[in-house]
Amino acid sequence: MSPSSQSSANSRSGFTLLEVLLAVAVLGMLVMCVYGTWNAALTSWRRGSQVTEDFQRERIVMDALTELTKSAIFFASSPSLYTFVATKNPGIGDSISFVTASDAYLPPSEAIAAGMRRVVISLEQDEYRRTYLAIVNEPALRPNDDSSLPPLQAHVISMDVSGFNVRYRDPRDGNWSDTWEEEQMPPSAVEYTIAFGERDGRTPPVVVTRAVEIPVAATIAGGGAPLPGMPGFTANTTNQVQRRSIDFNSGGTLSSQ
Repeated sequence: MSPSSQSSANSRSGFTLLEVLLAVAVLGMLVMCVYGTWNAALTSWRRGSQVTEDFQRERIVMDALTELTKSAIFFASSPSLYTFVATKNPGIGDSISFVTASDAYLPPSEAIAAGMRRVVISLEQDEYRRTYLAIVNEPALRPNDDSSLPPLQAHVISMDVSGFNVRYRDPRDGNWSDTWEEEQMPPSAVEYTIAFGERDGRTPPVVVTRAVEIPVAATIAGGGAPLPGMPGFTANTTNQVQRRSIDFNSGGTLSSQ
């Protein structure tokens, strides 16, 4: 074989610069497609995990409020010690206080209040002005002048809560009201509406509504020691409760959806 023929054969067996560049471009496109698919799957998984975690958090919070409320204690013989106190705070959120037998959200450091304690549930702000749903525990029969007891402390039920509203059902006629002024008479049910999430203007808060029956109210109304003005216990109307939204622009008022 002549030298010229051998050189021609060698040149045909290699790759030209154009072929190499084309192969690199195709490989880059394949890598970008694989990365895009992987990134989309990872983002979807993260979003799904976040939604699952948020739903779990919301369920835990609502279940805890349900347990606290269902375990409410009230004795008609001493109504001043077991008052249901409802406070409206326009633009901030509602506050509710009652005596309960539940130990939900009771830290070991406050075990002295176990069995029967007064809880105050409301929105609070931390040092960074972030709102959160808080609970304050104290012994139900705590003397006002007992300085030996530790000071009351707010504990976090859930962070990133931007709205908290409460409605009350009158045991005499079954009607729901945004206020409860008869502290020495328990409502027959309480409806909690919580806005989970920050008001950052990007993602709207998730609003959850749940109505909870208060068994002790039915016992008092139908038992041997009914309260004055309570001739009988009305029918259950919690099945009529609708999902609600919180209008933050009008001071945190509720509206039905």
